[in-house]
Amino acid sequence: MALAKAIIADHRQRIAAALHAAGQRAIQADSLGLQPDRQRLDILHRHDSQPQRLQRLPRAKLVDLYLSTDDKTKAAQQLEALIRDKPTNPTPYYYLGIIAQEQEKYDKAKDYLETAVLLSPETEQFYYDLALLQINLRKPREALATLDRARAKFRQSFAMELYSGIASSALRKYDDALGYYTAAEVLARATDAKRLDYIFYFHLGETYERKQDYSQAEKYFSKCLELSPKFSQALNYYGYMYADLGIHLEKARAMIEQAVELEPKNAAYLDSLGWVLFKLKLPSEALPHLLKAIEQAKEPDPTLYDHLGDVYAELKQSEKARETWEKSLTCVQKDIASHAENTDPSLFELMGDLYAKLNQIDQAQDAWRKSLALEPSAKIQRKLESHSLHSTPLR
Repeated sequence: MALAKAIIADHRQRIAAALHAAGQRAIQADSLGLQPDRQRLDILHRHDSQPQRLQRLPRAKLVDLYLSTDDKTKAAQQLEALIRDKPTNPTPYYYLGIIAQEQEKYDKAKDYLETAVLLSPETEQFYYDLALLQINLRKPREALATLDRARAKFRQSFAMELYSGIASSALRKYDDALGYYTAAEVLARATDAKRLDYIFYFHLGETYERKQDYSQAEKYFSKCLELSPKFSQALNYYGYMYADLGIHLEKARAMIEQAVELEPKNAAYLDSLGWVLFKLKLPSEALPHLLKAIEQAKEPDPTLYDHLGDVYAELKQSEKARETWEKSLTCVQKDIASHAENTDPSLFELMGDLYAKLNQIDQAQDAWRKSLALEPSAKIQRKLESHSLHSTPLR
């Protein structure tokens, strides 16, 4: 799963709201009679004399005007001009950073936010926006370092503890993560219980699932969906957990189908649906969903090809199965190479499974040992100890 997707999606909504609020907040009626709406801005641009008068407005007011009309390109141009006028002003860097985040230009956003923190080390919110961005960029160690800097300067806060939990979970330090989540919960109950929303409980469930404490994961995913029954990410994650464990398959199918109904082009959800149908021994029904998942994926995903290979094998299409597993193996090797600093042990587990399916047992065992070295797992230990590896490939 992508890191902190739920909270990042929520954060992007907050960013959009904050940008719009910035425009609505700061513009006051002036001699031009400006109001923050698209119709009046269009009028200003259509009349020859008005653009000159528009240009005479203070840049900060122009930023607010363009943000209020959702013209982030022109807002960014004015923010960059403000930086040229005064390079030590942190505010334009911050707003350029959150605009870049909303546009998914994450590397650019990181540069802007790092500069904002450097120029204004006493502004607490800057640290949290930067830390969450670092998590999204798969740099959880950097995120924890940013949060530690905030911890040294500011009082303990809900955001500080929550984001520390997400970063620690990404580093597979699950006990540390749960400690941070507990601290966040205590703070929220004492100050603002509304902070304990569906996103908070989703991240608790996700951490317990990765810790392989499935009963606790069930508890918190259920709480998450109780608060937000149509939260598609939880419906998919919860359903996929059941499917992968081979339990409660009809319930898993119902949750995943609901997630797909909410986001019919989501490759991960389509894959989950194909996978639960495969687990229900319905490979012919699983096949079109997995093919569609691969079609919708933004980039090659080893798990999608692995699942598709399993379906082909179940349908007795052995050549297609082998070709698809080989594609998956190529993808997973690339993923491991590109995440060398913080390799997820599940990638080595998947590599081992693929080698086993391709009947390359020595390579399979080597990959599983690498996964085990990164994170203890009874499941992988059983794979290593299984005598059946020497006679038949995995299904």
